[in-house]
Amino acid sequence: MKRKYLTEGKVIDILTLIYIEKGMDIFNYQITNNNKLTYHHIIKIEELKSLGFPTTKTIENGIMLTNYAHSYLHLIEEFAPDIFYHLNKIILLITKEYRLPTLEERNLMQIFLEAFEYRMQEYYHINKRYLTRIKMS
Repeated sequence: MKRKYLTEGKVIDILTLIYIEKGMDIFNYQITNNNKLTYHHIIKIEELKSLGFPTTKTIENGIMLTNYAHSYLHLIEEFAPDIFYHLNKIILLITKEYRLPTLEERNLMQIFLEAFEYRMQEYYHINKRYLTRIKMS
C-alpha cells in the first residue's frame, strides 16, 4: 500500500494548530506581518537526502517557528552548537509528543537563549529583533 502524504498546506495548518499559542511560537516570538511563520525541518533536508528519505514537509519532522525564531535557531546552531543541541532536545521532545512546551520548558529555552546572548556579547552583535521575545509567567 502506498503511503499518502498530506499537502504542504495541510501539514502547515496542523503544525500551526499544535505549536502556536496566543500568536506566539515556542520561543515566545510574536507572529506579526514582519515575523511570519515558517516551517522548520527538525532533521535537516541534507541529512534526509543523504539517507534517501523524502524531503517533503511532514508533521513528524517539522515545527512552525516565526521567521525570527527560525533564523535565530540557525545562528545559534552555527555559533554555539552545544546550546543548539539542548534547544533541539526540547524541540524533539515536544514534537514527539505533538504538544506545546510546558511553562518549565519555555523557561528553560529562554535560559538557553539568554546563555547564548551572554556568551556572544563580546564576539558578535545580535540583531535586536532576536531579543524581542515575550516574557512568559
